[in-house]
Amino acid sequence: MAVVRKLTEDIVILEKARTQACSTCGSKNSCNISQDSKVVTIKALKNGVDVQPGDSVEIETGKLTATRVAMIVYGIPLAAFLTTLIVFSSILKSEGLAVGLAFVSIVVAYGFIGIYDRKNRERLMPRIIRKVDLPDGFLSKQ
Repeated sequence: MAVVRKLTEDIVILEKARTQACSTCGSKNSCNISQDSKVVTIKALKNGVDVQPGDSVEIETGKLTATRVAMIVYGIPLAAFLTTLIVFSSILKSEGLAVGLAFVSIVVAYGFIGIYDRKNRERLMPRIIRKVDLPDGFLSKQ
């Protein structure tokens, strides 16, 4: 549950009181957590739901877990680096060239990750499921 704060065309800025549940939330990586106010700001897709600032909404988070995101961002480039280093150091007799090519493989891996992110950003973003009527102060008590 969150409260609509700002609207753009298809993106909605939501606010939610930060709770212990944030530590296990699948969307914690797309949140902007303010340490001072204990409020979480979340970007979400409107998903065809008609909302206005101040409305309370139920949201569904993306399908990626923090472990999967970490594996994509860190594991794939590391695997590309190590594989390239091992293969080219055994083929070429120059370790310096193998290390250089291994660093190039990291850049290529991040390029592919960037393309994947741009193609799937909307599918992976949190989205509004429905508008709900909550008692006053409900979200601030959580």
